[in-house]
Amino acid sequence: MKIEYGIVILSLCILVSGYWIGSALKKESRPPVSAGVEEVLTLTEASNYLGLSEEDIKKVISQEEEFLQTTGSFSGMMFPYTKVYDEYVFSKKSLDEWLEESTKNRKVYGADGIGN
Repeated sequence: MKIEYGIVILSLCILVSGYWIGSALKKESRPPVSAGVEEVLTLTEASNYLGLSEEDIKKVISQEEEFLQTTGSFSGMMFPYTKVYDEYVFSKKSLDEWLEESTKNRKVYGADGIGN
């Protein structure tokens, strides 16, 4: 009979400690999944965010790519974007960095191309 009580007590201890360890692992301080994810914008959202038309954004991208192909180099940060299945995708943080750098360097985008 003593052995039976010992087995029951041992089983209860294993169950309680398993629950306790499981709860501790769940409560472990992990950042939420979205905490490290930057805000991602579509072309329309980036256009609204920057106060530019969608066509103007496409022209800036085109001008920079043409400048890079023509000269073989580009000074500073190029307009940050990626394309996924022919759709433009932008990182809000990268747009902020591009705008800040372009402003510091006084880049000018116009009908004649890119200038400083």
